[in-house]
Amino acid sequence: MVHRREFIKTSAALGAGVMLGAKWQPVWAYSNSPGLAKFVAPMRDVTAGGIPVAASDGVVGTATHYSLTLEQFTDQLHPSLPNLTRLWGYRPSNIASGLNKHLGGIIVANRGTAVQITATNSLPSSHIIPVDRTIPGAEVGQPENRATIHLHGGLVPWVSDGGPYSWFEPNGGYGVSAGAGGASYKAVNPSLTPGQAEYYYPNMQGARMMWYHDHAIGITRINAYAGLATAYVITDSYEASLVTANNLPGPLDPRTKYLVFQDKIFVDSAAAMALKDPTWFTTMPLSQPGDLWYAHVYEPARWMLGAGGLPLPAVSCIPEFFGDTILVNGTVAPFLEVEPRQYRFRMLNACNARFLNPRLVYAQGATGVAATEASPNAAGPAFIQIGTEGGFLPAPAMLNGPKQPLLLVAPGERADLIVDFSLVPAGSRLILYSDAQAPFPKGSALNDYSPNNPKTPTSIPGSTPATRTLLQIRVKALVGAADPLITLPATGMQNPNDGPFLVTQVPGVPNALPVGIPVRRLTLNEAFDAWGRLIQMLGTDQPPVPPVGKAAPAFGRAYDAPPTENIVAGTTEVWEIVNTTADTHPMHFHLVNVQVLSRQAFSMKQYIGGIPNYQGPLMAPDLNELGWKETVRMNPGEVTRVIMKFDLPAAATVPFTVPASPRTGGNEYVWHCHILEHEEHDMMRPLVVT
Repeated sequence: MVHRREFIKTSAALGAGVMLGAKWQPVWAYSNSPGLAKFVAPMRDVTAGGIPVAASDGVVGTATHYSLTLEQFTDQLHPSLPNLTRLWGYRPSNIASGLNKHLGGIIVANRGTAVQITATNSLPSSHIIPVDRTIPGAEVGQPENRATIHLHGGLVPWVSDGGPYSWFEPNGGYGVSAGAGGASYKAVNPSLTPGQAEYYYPNMQGARMMWYHDHAIGITRINAYAGLATAYVITDSYEASLVTANNLPGPLDPRTKYLVFQDKIFVDSAAAMALKDPTWFTTMPLSQPGDLWYAHVYEPARWMLGAGGLPLPAVSCIPEFFGDTILVNGTVAPFLEVEPRQYRFRMLNACNARFLNPRLVYAQGATGVAATEASPNAAGPAFIQIGTEGGFLPAPAMLNGPKQPLLLVAPGERADLIVDFSLVPAGSRLILYSDAQAPFPKGSALNDYSPNNPKTPTSIPGSTPATRTLLQIRVKALVGAADPLITLPATGMQNPNDGPFLVTQVPGVPNALPVGIPVRRLTLNEAFDAWGRLIQMLGTDQPPVPPVGKAAPAFGRAYDAPPTENIVAGTTEVWEIVNTTADTHPMHFHLVNVQVLSRQAFSMKQYIGGIPNYQGPLMAPDLNELGWKETVRMNPGEVTRVIMKFDLPAAATVPFTVPASPRTGGNEYVWHCHILEHEEHDMMRPLVVT
């Protein structure tokens, strides 16, 4: 594997500029959180007093209606933080102002029953995270409190997709895709007032865990980091049949645990910040200890710097953000009590850039509340994965056991798991452990916050920073009778409510290109912007016209460049996506679900466009990638092939006329990397369906 540093220096395919004495020094340049004891607070559950579940406030036509307010609030994310943490989030109408919790507003919907949301933007004019005004779409004059709502995984009309330019702000301003006065939103609800947006979700997918989060141009990465994200769950008759016949815990069963992972850094005391980040309180004068910290200076000692013609801005975006503190369900390193039963874990990786490979291991010492450190080789219960973000798998996938693959969850991906604690002795302590590299797959020690890493700031065992120990699980004595065993079907578990697959997949066997299906070849690229900053881009397999004037072709195109992915509704295509970068990118497709056909290695150094020089045979997708997906990991030096059909939501499911996008014409969606710093700068392209 070629490391990013080597690749950027040697790859002719990038053609992005000449390096100007770029340095990569083993220095610590980030701020870091104050020492916080791990596993002192319980994990919040989706229950009363935990993460709030939104309640409907009525019916509009046949749709269940919700009201959400986007607002700033405070929450206690760890009992030792000196102040409550300022956050941005969604407050549902059933939660009084001032009582919202981080990740609040979870929506549980039924398949076939539409949801309609009236969203009111009440965010303050100043952001709680530094804003880089050099990012496209975030220029001087654009409001810092612009936002939109994207239902990640939703098959929705484009006016409700929450695209980058569909933002709205409290004073009645709207992005160009939303139209003057929010005309696109008023197609859903003509009675909207300034500062509001309206979303309509038909909910025709089968049962699955989705999530909704911000997607406003130029500010997505910091809006989501500030807290504008939470879960959205669809249930259906097929899931209900599994619950009844196979003893599967249902979506709100106490044995079903939702695990939302995020990584953060917290502001330390003024004295400590004077050493860690002396510019922070000047940049963010309203910040206080306990607030969220986010990298806001581009550091050439940490990231590559190309030949930019402009001096680096004082507040700058960065290539990726990795926090030193893991939150699960909005709590820093919590603990979870379980009984010796079978549980259903529904995991969401909501980190900006961090990959996770979670597995259960025993804590050092195995018992007692002081067992806070992991024993990575002392394996705990394995996982049975039954679903992804695309719903139920065609067959259960065995993970994390002897000679079994590890679970890997990229940003934006979800995993629906069965975990059996019935043979774990009461009193045991387990650790949900992850040691995935950051960036993935071959990271830098600068981003590895393990206590064993000499680059990690000084900490004591059992406290942050440490990103490997995600969650402590405490097994208590069984209360009442044991549960009947979950009996999953060995095959044929796919949900019939999601319709037939486009191709038949055989476990362990790659799919050849289907005959007669058009193939579109696209590229993932690294480049440098006008400031010399390392950026990620999407492109075709041909250089832009006119030529960029470089010695080698550059394939990347900015988000604002004319669309190249223009699709006729009803069309089925295969996309061959050529990853010329050093990172694995979780590529997320709006509007469509896809199936992974194959992966294949190619020569990155020899790639100049067109058909790659392949270096090996076709590789099959992983067992837990079979069936439908909407976020797909694409590895460096590989071509990933996916097949998809571009069906718009059926007219019968949308009770209003959907106008064409005022920005692109047609139905405006996007595809992008779900490493949010990549998506923002500038690894996102329009997807226009007509």
